Amino acid sequence: MGKKLQTGHIFYMSYISNTDVPLLNCTENSMPPGLVLIENFINEEEEKALLAAITFEDVSEKAVLKHRKVKHYGYEFIYGSNNVDKNRCLDEKVPDICIPYLEKIVALGYLPRIPDQLTVNHYLPGQGIPPHIDTHSAFEDGIVSISLCSQVVMDFYGPDKRSIPVLLPRRSALIMLGESRYQWKHGITPRKTDVIPSDDGEKCSLTLCARTTRVSLTFRLIREGACHCGFPEQCDSQKANMSDLKDVVNDEKAQELENKYVNEVYEVIADHFSNTRYKPWPKVASFLKDIPPGRVVLDVGCGNGKNLKLTSGCFEIGCDASYNLIQLCSKRNVEAVVADCLALPFRSESIDFVICIAVIHHMSTEARRLKAIEEILRVLTPKGKALIYVWAFEQGISKYIKQQSEMSNDISQKDTESIKVCDSACLPVHKNRTGFRQQDILVPWTKVSKDSQNNQKVHRYYHVFKQGELESLVLKCGGKIVSSYHDEGNWCTVVEK
Repeated sequence: MGKKLQTGHIFYMSYISNTDVPLLNCTENSMPPGLVLIENFINEEEEKALLAAITFEDVSEKAVLKHRKVKHYGYEFIYGSNNVDKNRCLDEKVPDICIPYLEKIVALGYLPRIPDQLTVNHYLPGQGIPPHIDTHSAFEDGIVSISLCSQVVMDFYGPDKRSIPVLLPRRSALIMLGESRYQWKHGITPRKTDVIPSDDGEKCSLTLCARTTRVSLTFRLIREGACHCGFPEQCDSQKANMSDLKDVVNDEKAQELENKYVNEVYEVIADHFSNTRYKPWPKVASFLKDIPPGRVVLDVGCGNGKNLKLTSGCFEIGCDASYNLIQLCSKRNVEAVVADCLALPFRSESIDFVICIAVIHHMSTEARRLKAIEEILRVLTPKGKALIYVWAFEQGISKYIKQQSEMSNDISQKDTESIKVCDSACLPVHKNRTGFRQQDILVPWTKVSKDSQNNQKVHRYYHVFKQGELESLVLKCGGKIVSSYHDEGNWCTVVEK
C-alpha cells in the first residue's frame, strides 16, 4: 500500500507492473463441498433493522473476548470447546426480527427447522476467530452466518490440509452443510486487510481491501441425542463409542454384524451381483493359468464361479458362504459348496493352490481376518501357494475412483449418513466412487428391479486394508510372502506355506 504525501502524490516503497499481476478467472468459485453462499440475502434497510435490534450494551466483561465482542441468544456458545450447555437455556431467545430470514432459508431446503441458538460477533479491523469445527454432538447439520456492515474473507481448512479462502460479501448468508460443516475447519485470520478478487471486466486481478467493523449473526440448531454423521474422524459422538470396531466388537457381535451386512446381503443381491461379475481379473486369471496340470485348486469365496475353469488339467473346487451364489455356480457346471471361510470343510494339506479374491475384507475384526488366513494356510500343501486380494484404503488412480472434478456447491453431494451396526458402534456409509475416510465402512448396493420404484438398497460391510496390513497378517500366521502388489484398488499378496 502507498502513502499519500503532502504534495498529493502517493509514494510506494515497491511496485510491480500490471503485466506481472496474476489474473484470475472470474467464473472460478472454488468452495468446500456443501458450502452455500447467498449474496444480497438481505437489503440495506433490513441490515439496519437487524443492527438496531442487537445491542452489546449489556454484554459482560467475560463476553468481550480477545479477538472480538460477542453476545448469545437461546444458548451460550462455549468458545474453546466449540460446544453448548444444553441444560442452560438463556432468557433471551433468538430475536423475532430474525425469524423471517430463517424461515426463508428453511423454505429453500437448507435447514429442517428454525434455529434455536444465535451468536452475534462484533469484529473490529484486525480481529478474527481461530479455525474450528463446531462440535458435532452439540449442533445439527446446517450452520448459517449472515454478514453485516462489512465483507470479510473466511478461511476453510480441509482434512487433506488444503485451505480455501471464501469471500463473504456484506449482507450475504453463508450456510455450512454436510462436509463443509462436519469436516472442514473455518476461521477468520486476525488482520486488517484481505486480498480479494477485483473485477476488471473479462478478467479478475487481486486487490488489497482494508477491513472495517463487521457484525456476524451465526445461527445453529441444537442437537438432541448423538451425532451419526458420515465423518467419524471429526465426530465426538462416534469417537466415544467406536474405534474401527476392534475395541468394541467381540467375536459374537462380529459374527452378527457379518451375518447382517455381508451374508444376508449377498443372498439378496446374488443374481444382480453375478451379472456384474462376469469376467476374471487379468492378474487373477494369469495366476491360475500358470498352475501346472494335475494340481488341486480351491477358490475361497468363489461367488458365481467366474474364476474357476481357468486352469489346464487341474481339479478345481469353490466355496462360498452364499447359498444363492453357489446355486449360480451349479448352473455353470462348476464344483462348489456352501462353506464358511473361517472353517473350511477340507482336510489339512490337501490343496495345492488357493485363490481368495475380495473376501477377507468382509471380516470385521483382526482376529477373524487372521483366522481366515490361517484356514487358507491349513489346507495348503507344503510349498503350496495362495493368491489373496483385499480392497485397498489407498485407491490412488484406480478405476473405482472417478476423475476428480471441480468442487460443487450442490448440497446433494453431502455425505453424512451413518448406520448403527451394534449397541456400541456405528459405521459411516461410504459414498461410491470416492476415496475412503476410514477403514471400517458400509458400502451401499442398489438391487435394481424391473419397476425402478421398487429398487432395494442394502449395505455391505468392508474393512479396507492399508498398505502392508495384509502382509503383516500373513506373517503373523506363519506364511511366507512371495510377492505383493497393488492392482486396481486392491492390495494383493502371493503367499507360500
